[in-house]
Amino acid sequence: MILRSLRWRLALAMALIIAAVLTAAGLFSSITVKRELDHFLVAQRENDMHPRARVVFNARGEIVERSPELSTYDIRLVSNGELHLTRANESLVVKTSPMRVGEARVYFLPRPETRDISLQRTLNRRLIAGITIAALLAIAVMMTLFRRVFAPVESLTRGARSLAGGRLDTRVEVRGRDEVAELASAFNSMAEALERNEKARRNMVNDVAHELRTPLTNIRAQIEAVQDGVMAADAKWLASIEEDAAMLARLVDDLQQLSLAEAGQLRLELEEIEIADLVERAWGAGVSPAPGRAGSPLSITIDVPRGLIVRVDPRRMVQVLRNLLVNAIAHANHTIHVSASQHEIRVADDGPGVPPGHEEKIFDRFHRVDPSRSRATGGAGLGLAIAKELVELHGGTIRYERPAFIISL
Repeated sequence: MILRSLRWRLALAMALIIAAVLTAAGLFSSITVKRELDHFLVAQRENDMHPRARVVFNARGEIVERSPELSTYDIRLVSNGELHLTRANESLVVKTSPMRVGEARVYFLPRPETRDISLQRTLNRRLIAGITIAALLAIAVMMTLFRRVFAPVESLTRGARSLAGGRLDTRVEVRGRDEVAELASAFNSMAEALERNEKARRNMVNDVAHELRTPLTNIRAQIEAVQDGVMAADAKWLASIEEDAAMLARLVDDLQQLSLAEAGQLRLELEEIEIADLVERAWGAGVSPAPGRAGSPLSITIDVPRGLIVRVDPRRMVQVLRNLLVNAIAHANHTIHVSASQHEIRVADDGPGVPPGHEEKIFDRFHRVDPSRSRATGGAGLGLAIAKELVELHGGTIRYERPAFIISL
């Protein structure tokens, strides 16, 4: 589980890189020291078996002779047996006992290109080579790691730019189960939600335009008929115009109320009230019985005992119940049954019910189970959407369980 975390994977990678650098540097240093030390010991033995460099001073301390390999050095006799040899960036102090030949003194010195200097240079070169190789190895590991880590990030960046450019169908590939993979999954979910919302917005615009077009077309057609003398501008014509205008007003009011509810801008005036009173007010608020789908008169049964108190906005909750009752009247065959318990209200009918797969969609704006239904019988498809928003504004829920709509408060 820990290795799925990007943080721990990066920490482990850094530890491996450090271990690789130290191992490589130590390995090169160990091999180089051993080999160069062997060379140094062999060279020292060879140097001891060969004639050594010499410098000869006269009685006045002046150099009268020196070996060719000492020609580039400035040699100064500091005290008896101690010589200082200097040149560009090198300074040597040699202590040795002189050999007297007459008045001259002969000093024998190790060869200037001593093996200790050579060993130091070789070790430095080897160490630099080891560190360089270790650094290249670290860079290779880091590049591999960065490619694995940042390739998904770059893909997300390209996806975000594409999404910002309007391509809402953009998706990114999800690899693994670390934080980057979770981010990719969240990005895909966001893109799907944006695409879904954009599609819903377009559908809503089309639905609103379609709902407005029908009454406006009727009004325009009737006005043109009066202007052409085909129809008289009598009371019947005025009633028809008024009916279409009222339909437009109801649609605009519903849209406005739905928009305010979704934005949480509707103010609730809460008070404690009996559920029975809410049902009575909803049934008497312009809900008129009509023949059922079977052609026979509808009967309504109300089974709501007195004493069930809820804290709601009565006006909004009456509107919710009225919308459910209107929906039940439009779909019932013979009967409608309203019942309630302490925190639940049920509105059921004996109609065909909601087909499978539409249980959640029926609360969407402008959704109709049967798109061919006329607006006179099927409404504009906003009643249940408004009911859902108002119930949720009260902190409750509304759902459909065949054959009833259930409000939980």
